[in-house]
Amino acid sequence: MTRVNLKGINRVRKKLADGTVREHHYVGRGKGAVKFWDSASDDKIGSPEYVAAFSRSAKDGSPARGKFRSVILRFLDSQDFTKLAPRTQSDMRKSFYHAENGIDKRFGDAPLDAFNDPRIRRQALDWRDKIGGKLGDDRIRHLQRLIAFGLDRSMIRQHHLMQIRSVYKSQRAEIFWLPDEVEKFRSGAPTHIWRILAIALETGLRPGDLAQLSREHIHRTPNGHRIVIWTQKRKRLASIPVTATMAEMITATPDQQMRLIVNKAGVPYQHENYLGDAVSEWRDKLRIRSELRLYDARGTAATRLLEAGAELKEIATHMGWSIKHAAEVIERYVALSPTMTDSLAAKLNAQN
Repeated sequence: MTRVNLKGINRVRKKLADGTVREHHYVGRGKGAVKFWDSASDDKIGSPEYVAAFSRSAKDGSPARGKFRSVILRFLDSQDFTKLAPRTQSDMRKSFYHAENGIDKRFGDAPLDAFNDPRIRRQALDWRDKIGGKLGDDRIRHLQRLIAFGLDRSMIRQHHLMQIRSVYKSQRAEIFWLPDEVEKFRSGAPTHIWRILAIALETGLRPGDLAQLSREHIHRTPNGHRIVIWTQKRKRLASIPVTATMAEMITATPDQQMRLIVNKAGVPYQHENYLGDAVSEWRDKLRIRSELRLYDARGTAATRLLEAGAELKEIATHMGWSIKHAAEVIERYVALSPTMTDSLAAKLNAQN
């Protein structure tokens, strides 16, 4: 592991429950030590982000005791944090330690008593609004999580940030891959890139789960095969039927290749974001709608379930959605899809 010439870094290695070893970097030692990095972070040792995090934590040599920063540090070392999915942990770290608008940047030096004052709500909302959009909502949600943790641990006496409504409203329910766009991508993109989108369309899995999908997740059934995988975000066991197209993907996978999705060199992608980046790159090269993303394949997968005769509740359960969100996706698809409109018309005519 790379070393940098910064004084005052305390390196601690801890073994996790799954046997992996994680290295944590602190400024100083003891209970007042400020943690600013660990080996699960996307930031590399010696990078500007790493040095900036060190500099912020070492500022004025201030200990964390008595400050809101102590809540952040204790939360990061707790099971409340370590039991979370890796992607959630990564998102939280970015919220905590973002150089411009992170929670530690804004509130880390604040005394704990400041959070017992009802005026903290206005300050937090002003901070959220200045960041804006979904990112602002994420920041305030993570701040709420920290305050709730501090309240449970008797570090804070009151929670003045409860029941804050989100500002950002996603409209992704209106966006999905149409059949002609899927065909254009299939015929124009390299095979290893097409497999990313194809498997997403066939399974409805999120990018994080797609990146981990392997032969070990394929199980026999009385009449075929199914995919059984613990999803990263919701920690639920998904059971997904292997369609004819998915079966072709599995058959075409080289015998020595365990992961179903790999890059051009035959190596698994190191991060789930790379899957979406690869699809977006070829989407642009093929002049397909720029608003489409890999994640939108989930909506398309849901509509395919509808066309196969699945009921709304079955679709919601399969996709891990609420009934309301599933209905929004399906309603939009029916409005835009000529095929579905014709199908509904045929069913109505048959009843007359």
